[in-house]
This record gives sequence, C-alpha cells and structure tokens, in this order.
Amino acid sequence: MRTKTLLLTAALSAAGLLSASAQTAVYSVNIVGYINKTLGTGLSLIANQLNATPDNSVPTLFGTPAGAVTVSKFNKATGSFDNAVFDPDSGWILPAGGLVLNPGQAAFVDNATGANLPLTFVGEVQLNSTVNIVNGLEAYSSVIPQAGDLNAIQFPVPAGAISFSKFNGKTFDTSAFDPDSGWIPSVPSVAVGEGFFIDNAAGAPITWSRSFAVGQ
Repeated sequence: MRTKTLLLTAALSAAGLLSASAQTAVYSVNIVGYINKTLGTGLSLIANQLNATPDNSVPTLFGTPAGAVTVSKFNKATGSFDNAVFDPDSGWILPAGGLVLNPGQAAFVDNATGANLPLTFVGEVQLNSTVNIVNGLEAYSSVIPQAGDLNAIQFPVPAGAISFSKFNGKTFDTSAFDPDSGWIPSVPSVAVGEGFFIDNAAGAPITWSRSFAVGQ
C-alpha cells in the first residue's frame, strides 16, 4: 500500500466593496487538499480524513471502482459490520440509511478488482474536532491527515488500560497501554489515511480533541 499526500493547500479569497468611500474586505478561508491512496488486493483498514462535497458517503468517496469492492464499517451496537458493496453490473448496494465514512472513523476495504485500487479523497480539512473514544471496541482514525506516533498526533494519555490495533494486510499489530508502564512494546504510529481499532478498557470514554488555526 502506497500513500501520497498533498495536504493543507490554503485558499484565501477576499470579496466585498461596501461603498465607494469605505472599502471593507470580507475573507473566507478554506484549507483544502487531497489524499492519493493506493490499496492492494484484499483487505485494508483505511480512513477518510477530508470532508468531501456533497457528503462523506461511500459512493461519493469511492466513486465507480473498476471492479468489485466492499467497504465494511464496524457497528458497535450490533458487534458486526455494515457493508457497502460495489458490483460492476449493479453499482453500489448500500445498507439501509446508507454508509458514511467521516473523518475520525475507519473502515475495511476489500479490493476484489484483481488489481491495485487507486483512491483520491478530496475535501476540506476539519480544523477543530473531537473524537470520543468510547468504552469497548471501535474503529477510529485521526481527523487531521497527519502521520506520526500517537504522541505526535496528540492522542491523549489514557487514564487506564487500552489496546491499539492496526491491520497489516494479514493480521493485527497490537500495542497495549498500561497506566504504570506506558505503551507496550512501543508508542504506535499511524500513516495518513490509515484506520485502527481501539479497545478502551479504561472505564470511561477518552476525549481526543484537536484545534488548528490557519497558518499553524
């Protein structure tokens, strides 16, 4: 799996002349970008880290693949997965209510096209965000498209035990946090566009908040 990113391209536009004698500029700032991600055949655990237009639904994000693709998002309430399936003959077959992949969430993609699957996510960076790491097992991602270990991406220090699992294409690589020992065997790292599972056994939700200003 190869990831190429071009992020945080700031667009600064000014508009407005209120009168001939008094000029007032009204500014609109949007930080937009794109993420190019190539998935190999089989399963990958990925994240969409940009807010797309008109929405973050699976059909908007994945478009029309060249073959069969299944996007599976963990449903904590049922303990199973909600699936969106692309069939080259029928198009997208969605669960009731559709399937959305917002920044901060993650999903498995099963690429059954027989070749690498190129994806391009385009949209706005969500500068202010809060991800609630609930009790038990759930899939997550960083809202900000930033690579690094959990300290670098400002994941909060848990108050109790949790486990963190990344999918390597075949199985999971897992790190555990112990309040007395820290991360074992080491602090996990994530790539741009990568999802992960957290099993929160700390006894309370964990709040992961980030806030950026333009130019930061």
